[in-house]
Amino acid sequence: MASNTTYGDWMRRIPGGIRNIGMPLTIAGFGVAVMALLVLTFSPVAGVIVAVVGVGAIAVLAVRDRRHRNVVDRMVERRAMREQRRTGRGLYRSGFLGCVPGGETALPGVLSRVGLVDAVDGLGRPFCLIRHGHTGEYSLPIACHPQGAGLADDDVEDALVASWARLMEALAVEQGVTQMAVTVDTSPDSGVRFRRVLGGHVVADAPDLAARAMAQVMDLYATGGARNDVTMTITFRYMDARGRFLEPEEAARRISLLLPDVRRRIAEAGGGDAVPLDVDQVARMTRACYDPAAQETLEASDEPPLVAWEDAGPVAAVAEWDWYRHDSGVSRTWEMCDPPRSNVTSGNLARLLEPLPDCDRKRVTVVFHMLSPDRTAFLVEQNRVKASAQVGQEKRATVGSMTQVGKADRQAVETNKGAVMVFFGLLVTVTVAAGGDEANRLEAASRAVESAAGGAKIDLRPCAGAQDTGFAASLPLGVNLQTYAPPSLLGSLLK
Repeated sequence: MASNTTYGDWMRRIPGGIRNIGMPLTIAGFGVAVMALLVLTFSPVAGVIVAVVGVGAIAVLAVRDRRHRNVVDRMVERRAMREQRRTGRGLYRSGFLGCVPGGETALPGVLSRVGLVDAVDGLGRPFCLIRHGHTGEYSLPIACHPQGAGLADDDVEDALVASWARLMEALAVEQGVTQMAVTVDTSPDSGVRFRRVLGGHVVADAPDLAARAMAQVMDLYATGGARNDVTMTITFRYMDARGRFLEPEEAARRISLLLPDVRRRIAEAGGGDAVPLDVDQVARMTRACYDPAAQETLEASDEPPLVAWEDAGPVAAVAEWDWYRHDSGVSRTWEMCDPPRSNVTSGNLARLLEPLPDCDRKRVTVVFHMLSPDRTAFLVEQNRVKASAQVGQEKRATVGSMTQVGKADRQAVETNKGAVMVFFGLLVTVTVAAGGDEANRLEAASRAVESAAGGAKIDLRPCAGAQDTGFAASLPLGVNLQTYAPPSLLGSLLK
């Protein structure tokens, strides 16, 4: 049962400008006006034509759908997808029959330059850092074991939420932290770990009745269940005095100093025992995500097989408009368009996070970008100015504009109390086993996800034309899409 305390006042970044169409279009509007006035001095008819065409183009670009896309955005997406199909960039082959040097099954796309770094903390315990070669960032994956709030009192649950806020505030003031992501991966439990744990408690001279009872327990409960793996990934970006990215050894030293405090704060926020993942665990986890059929093999023995990071990717992958095929799985990824418009309780995401029918595997990743206190103060004041300007431009203020003003004012109050501004997003990936009737099973799983998201008051849209990137970003590998700069889509559109 969720606490009665509610949370809300989320708002998108206010574009600003005339009627909130954004500053670029507002500047373009003034440019059209100046150009029309200049042309009017030579030809009134030409001046009117320039004004009508310019204002019409700005009006078309200013109109956005419920998913905040205008006509150019949609055109760019479709053109990029056609270009991808024409050039074959959506196809990936690796292994001995692929084009990857050395016959490796390397990771594709935005993960092609990601590597793993072995590190040791101050107590000599190993942990793994994920190095992003395309951005110079390092990510620290931490396995969490949340205790849940099902039997917690309201005051305990509120205290856990407050501790989570303090964790984000602590990371916001820490130099070098660029992103934090929490991934909840739900997959079918093969029963291998369950049998292994129970089998370890069976002795050779156990009574026959006890041995048969234990065998029945294994047969009844070993299969058919689900496992939830929760991983928090914190991404860092460090620069030296010369403006160059730090080497792995120095980055590992700095991150190891933060690790004890981060683990303590995670435990205070209800995350349980937070244990950094090692290189082998990260490689096996990534391999199982790209090849779901390999999960049981990876868990079949007491000594799991070694999976090299260079072989953790798929042998083959195909990215289409709204689905992604990778080895033994077919996936679809959604991104959050808008947060809940009304206030919610702490259990708002419970249904979306729990196992859903028709979903073989499901992964929900919440991404947070914490702003520093000085940046927070600047943006809060900017939001207040833009919200007030929007009300002033309206002859009769609407409920929506007045609501924006109220949210901006309340954010300013919370900032004065020490809170920081956090931008957040949500990625949801569902995977079904490849094979017969996979299209219908993927549609059934998609309906289950969209229904659960609707119950959580979250508006999701498929990552159209970017399913491979969305799949990679939802993995607990710390990919920061704000610092990753792919080739310009607009450039390909204008060719």
